[in-house]
Amino acid sequence: MRHAVPIVALLVAAPAAARAQDWQRKLDAGEILVYPGAAESELVLKAVIDAPPRRVWELVSRCDRYAQTMARVKAARLLSRKGPEVICEVTLDMPFPFSDLTAVTRAIHEERGDRFSRRWQLVRGDYKVNRGSWELSPFAGNARRTLVVYHVHAVPTLAVPRWIRDSAQRRSLPDMIRKLRKLAAG
Repeated sequence: MRHAVPIVALLVAAPAAARAQDWQRKLDAGEILVYPGAAESELVLKAVIDAPPRRVWELVSRCDRYAQTMARVKAARLLSRKGPEVICEVTLDMPFPFSDLTAVTRAIHEERGDRFSRRWQLVRGDYKVNRGSWELSPFAGNARRTLVVYHVHAVPTLAVPRWIRDSAQRRSLPDMIRKLRKLAAG
C-alpha cells in the first residue's frame, strides 16, 4: 500500500507533463494558443514572440500607445503613473452595430530581471468586469524569445450575447499577438 501513492502520483503527473511538452512544442512552432480560463468569459492566451522580454514589455507597458500597438484599440491614454501603479483609459473599436467600449483601469507593473507583469482591474467604464494580466518571461530559457501569457476576463455592460462576445475575443487575441510580433521585430 505504501507504494500505491507514488504510483498514483506518477499516473496523474504523466499526462500533465505530456500536455506541457505539447504546449511547449506548439509555442516553439509559433502557434498562438487561446483557451478558456477559470471564470465564465475569461480567456487565456499563450504565445511566443521572437524578441527579448524587455522589448515586448516596452510595447505592453505603454498603455498610451495601445492605439498603435494593440489590435482593435481605437483610443488610449495614460491618466496617471505613480510608481508601479498605472491608470489608463482605453477605448475598443467594436463592430457595427455595437457601440465602442471604454474602460478606465488600474494596473500594477512589476519588473523582476527579465520577467515582467502587468495586472489590471476595472475602475470604471462600459464593463461589468474587466480584469486581466500580461506575464512576460524568457521562453524555454532563451533570453531572445518571450513567452507571453495573457489573461483577460471582460464582460461589457452592453447587451451582447456571450457567444458573440467570446467569439470576437477569440478572434482578436491572435491578431493582437501578430501585431506585437511585427512591432517587436521592427
